[in-house]
Amino acid sequence: MAANTLPVFTKQAAIGLNGAATLGTALDAVYNGTSANAKIAFSADATNGSYVQCIRMKALGTNAVSKLKIYINNGTGTEGSLAAANCSFFGEISLPATTASTTAATSDVTYPMNIALPASYRIVLGIDAAGALASGWAFTVIAGTY
Repeated sequence: MAANTLPVFTKQAAIGLNGAATLGTALDAVYNGTSANAKIAFSADATNGSYVQCIRMKALGTNAVSKLKIYINNGTGTEGSLAAANCSFFGEISLPATTASTTAATSDVTYPMNIALPASYRIVLGIDAAGALASGWAFTVIAGTY
């Protein structure tokens, strides 16, 4: 079989922006996606899969230094009860300390992914810090479906 020499483009935009993708005081202390506090932030198209470009993070106010953990789940399990055998620890990124202000914006943080997810695979997020965060973070997954 000949190699595919044509680029593959997504058919339509797919944005993961649900309330479950907001992480605050519930911390994820493990590295396998099984924490009850890990949240499903994006699900790939059930038929053809999806392409995930990046994850954008925005502080919801004042927070201590923390870390976002990113997992890929094979579409098996439900939020809060995912099995380690169905999750892969994909990466992590440090999140800065932030201070709520009426005159200055908090920083935006972007984690590039640029991966194709098979049908029904999911992006699962967990946040970790030395202690509970005051305000938490909002996450938006930028993607497209095939």
